[in-house]
Amino acid sequence: MNSIRRFALLLTPCLAVSAQANDEVTIDDFAFLTGAWSGTGFGGISEEMWIPPSDGRMFGIFKQSTTEELTFTEFMEIVETDEGWILRLKHFNPDFSGWEEKNDYVTFKFQSVTENKAVFGGLSYEIVDSGHLEIQLRLRQDDGSISTAIFDLAPIILN
Repeated sequence: MNSIRRFALLLTPCLAVSAQANDEVTIDDFAFLTGAWSGTGFGGISEEMWIPPSDGRMFGIFKQSTTEELTFTEFMEIVETDEGWILRLKHFNPDFSGWEEKNDYVTFKFQSVTENKAVFGGLSYEIVDSGHLEIQLRLRQDDGSISTAIFDLAPIILN
């Protein structure tokens, strides 16, 4: 079994103060994520792409690999629901079989957004001074301890 799958995502909310009240947030507040990014994370090669927001939603894809092989992929969506803004995602093995059941997905509840940072419970995206996208993902280990995986992604230009 893939070693990454042995981790449980920590979905409990972090303590954070919203930069904007939920009713003031629009999908355009997440547009800073738009683009293609590549770098390191989980001890391998991480790539992420977000398409511009439209129709009240924003979609992204993520690919994790080593120099030898694909480890897993994700499809992601930022959307407003009856409970507020969320980021939800589905994981896939290299053979495109899903980690989650057919109608299930992992949900991160919105906490805050500024012009260069979005925080969802256990997951944050921030454009740092160097223009890199830094992703922090809090994980619960098998022994119950909590760790933070950090992804450092530089912008890439697609041809």
